[in-house]
Amino acid sequence: MGQKNRVSQGMASDIARLLDRAENPELAIEQLIGDLEESIVDLRRETVTAVARQNRLRRRFFAAEEAAGQVEREASMALARGEELRARHVLSRQIGALKARDTLEVALVEAGRVSARLVAALLRMEDRAQLARRKQDQLVRQKRAAENGPSTVSAIRIRPAEAARGHAFNGYAEAVSALEQEASRAGGEETEGGGRC
Repeated sequence: MGQKNRVSQGMASDIARLLDRAENPELAIEQLIGDLEESIVDLRRETVTAVARQNRLRRRFFAAEEAAGQVEREASMALARGEELRARHVLSRQIGALKARDTLEVALVEAGRVSARLVAALLRMEDRAQLARRKQDQLVRQKRAAENGPSTVSAIRIRPAEAARGHAFNGYAEAVSALEQEASRAGGEETEGGGRC
């Protein structure tokens, strides 16, 4: 929890430094939010793709593990019937099945690492965007307070929640939803069509 607070404070200070250097803080933060939202959509797409790949690899790994077990059972049955030559042939197939399973296991572990890194990066990026939106709301409140005088300050304080809900976030949420649906369809097609990585 303490680390998250330090990260949030660091992001807030980065945003504050950017705004201090900008000639037009409102325009600068609007551009920052736009850039962050584009980056988030791209990162979300990459994350969804990585997680879908990890899920495909997981299914292939379990299928390879089941195939290796089936070959082992087939070899045991051949030995029980006294078919030693057949058992040797089946066991040579098992070696290939075990190598395939081991290769998939290594790929699955690496895919898990990639997915975890992308998810962590996505969360950090979303935190930055949220902080930028808060800073934007604060700037809007300050500007309105300066323009309208002290009598409207209490009325302005009610609006940040409304602005945060409906702001440019709607476009981002729709884009993310479309990406998730696309990845879901792509994951299903690739698995049914023979599975590619």
